[in-house]
Amino acid sequence: LFSGNLCNPSLWCLFPTGVLFTAVLQTGGNVGPFQGDTTLIFNRAITNVGEAYDISTGLFKAPVTGYYCFSFSYQADKREQSGLTLMKNSEAIVKAFNSNKPGSQHVDNASSTACLELQQGDKVSVVLPNGCHVCGIGGTTSFTGFLISKA
Repeated sequence: LFSGNLCNPSLWCLFPTGVLFTAVLQTGGNVGPFQGDTTLIFNRAITNVGEAYDISTGLFKAPVTGYYCFSFSYQADKREQSGLTLMKNSEAIVKAFNSNKPGSQHVDNASSTACLELQQGDKVSVVLPNGCHVCGIGGTTSFTGFLISKA
């Protein structure tokens, strides 16, 4: 992963690959539930080194073949089902969800992480499953990814 040279302590030193992003869902309210699975568009990029995450589509497109790490987290009120799924192209990789009973008055928080081998052009996204919702206020729902190393 590292060339053997020591460098000044900085984030760039830890991720010299030049591909990393964190984006949050900023909608001003709850998102969902929808009929059918829906790709979430995390519309505020906090960091987008390499511009591989597209804030207009919600898709990360691998710029190079390699090993990547992705994570998502969300917050949702417990009045309805909540959950998210990390997708690689059209394949579900990891999920986080909660089947809540209507009327419950608590907050649900969940997250998941996966390290993946991607080919150049593969797409990774986060999908809101049919009938689920998440919160789009205050940066409580986020999507992060970075290139660990080129293959």
